[in-house]
Amino acid sequence: MGRFRWTCAAVSDVGRVRSSNEDSVFLSAEAGVFVVADGMGGHAAGEVASAIASELIGARLCCLGESEALAEVRSLFLQVFLDAGSEIIRQASEDTARVGMGTTATVLALRPDDNYIVGHIGDSRAYLLRDDNFVRITTDHSWVEEQVERGVISREQAFRHPQSNIITRALGTDPVPPPDLYVGELQAGDRFLLCSDGLTDMVSEDRIGQVLRVMDEPEPAASRLVSEANLAGGIDNVTTLVVHVHLRD
Repeated sequence: MGRFRWTCAAVSDVGRVRSSNEDSVFLSAEAGVFVVADGMGGHAAGEVASAIASELIGARLCCLGESEALAEVRSLFLQVFLDAGSEIIRQASEDTARVGMGTTATVLALRPDDNYIVGHIGDSRAYLLRDDNFVRITTDHSWVEEQVERGVISREQAFRHPQSNIITRALGTDPVPPPDLYVGELQAGDRFLLCSDGLTDMVSEDRIGQVLRVMDEPEPAASRLVSEANLAGGIDNVTTLVVHVHLRD
């Protein structure tokens, strides 16, 4: 058992425009495993893909042993993303209504060795608020992000860009792409946010950071962020998952 405990909450909403919610979320406070997935491929396809990813990845990572070394954990992350992508491809091949379905997947695991690991494919994001510094952990796999990195457009121009929905890596493509992995050490007071682009396409990062700073509990913070996305237009499904890290009593 590590030095830390955590509190957490997730909220997922259909938004103001869509008729169905293709986002999926997995949350296990006991295991310290959290997943947000944003499906694509239309009603009854995108939601299937995101559910496969969140449930398969989440359940598999909940079986991690406390004594497993970080290298073994990293290998398991790579394997579960591969397995989730392969399962999406398999199910799509068996049902013509699901051909082309896919999903993002952003995963956070808090470890008993007081490390965290984030796995990521797509444009759902992971953020960390630490000592008043709000930073994005992940890098979007998207056309817009590539233009920012090349200096073609600014970060400000990327916000609400009309091509922001074009992603360059997702679970459901063959071959299954590898996830990006990020590892760090936990600190007391850390606040993590996993979210779908229904939040980040509607609410600026500055504003998201402000909300996390002033909300002392995960559930009000997650709810407030969803409300702000909807007030800004709610053009997509929006999912927020907030985790606060505390020292054990």
